[in-house]
Amino acid sequence: MNGETANPALPAPAHPAATDGATGATGDLQRRRRDLGALLAVTLLPMLALPLLAQLQLPFRQSLVLGLAVFVGGVGHVASTLYFYADREARGVMRGMKARFVLLPLAGIGLSIAALLYGSRIGHFDRAVLLIFFVHLVWLYYHYQKQNWGLLAFAAAGSGVRLPRATMKLLMLPPLAGALATIPQLLADGLALPAVPLGDWLPQLRAAGWTVYALAAAALALLALRHRAQFARPWVAAFCAAGLLFFLPALLVGKLDYAFWSYALAHGFQYLLMVALVSRGARAPWLALGVLLLAMLGGGFAMHRMVGTQALFVAGIVLTWVHFLLDARLWRMSEPGPRAFLQARLGHLLSTARR
Repeated sequence: MNGETANPALPAPAHPAATDGATGATGDLQRRRRDLGALLAVTLLPMLALPLLAQLQLPFRQSLVLGLAVFVGGVGHVASTLYFYADREARGVMRGMKARFVLLPLAGIGLSIAALLYGSRIGHFDRAVLLIFFVHLVWLYYHYQKQNWGLLAFAAAGSGVRLPRATMKLLMLPPLAGALATIPQLLADGLALPAVPLGDWLPQLRAAGWTVYALAAAALALLALRHRAQFARPWVAAFCAAGLLFFLPALLVGKLDYAFWSYALAHGFQYLLMVALVSRGARAPWLALGVLLLAMLGGGFAMHRMVGTQALFVAGIVLTWVHFLLDARLWRMSEPGPRAFLQARLGHLLSTARR
């Protein structure tokens, strides 16, 4: 989900149900509380549970529950983007952007098929793969926090407040802190490298991460004090705190699998829940939910099988980038098509008429 889901700098849209009387308004308010509470819960659960499991010394790669969670929250959430191709109203949003929504996915799928057929014949190109994976991880951390910004923007729009422009810039410091602490080890693990990139600098990188994180926390606290009226709204405060704390496991948890997947799963579960909320407003919601599950499980299984060669590994990264690029337009409230689609499906999260 892209960070422009609900731009708090825009006027908060009125939801049609708000004009239907007190009963409809109360129902929308209850739905808003329930849905925002669920989004906050799926964010915090992995962030709290995985560090706790790390302390209990549970072997990460031998846990069936964690394996299923990684499948669903990892490749499953990427593949769930396929759902939008089965949603008639979503296809209307895509219709004017065929290069992005038709040619780009077809190119990614074609690359994956070619890698599947011929990947084992391609010689090693370690440096290129290392660079591609590095770019992927940097983009990944940025994408994670953009989605957190999108949820915060929903909370702000529904609370009737506009957040200061500096909020998003400051919220981009925690992913930088997390990246400094974990990306060298992630590169080594992902590519099975014999040595950790920048291994001699790991203590300094972690110290730099703590410094960046402390600056982010202090600056956000000062910003909240200057703009008490905006940040005092409960949902705004909650989602802002979640964005600040999102990458803290990268600095606190020594076991890389537990550290990374604590926020990776939170991101994946957020996205799946948001797509489920969108599917709830389709003309045939139960059918739409079934399509979403099929996309998540079937597409996730296909991506999960993309292991074994460097070419397949890169193809999997490219498919994830396709997800990023499609996602960036489907959730962009600053454009008329996505805005109309999301207001129709998620208007109860955006309306301010019922406070």
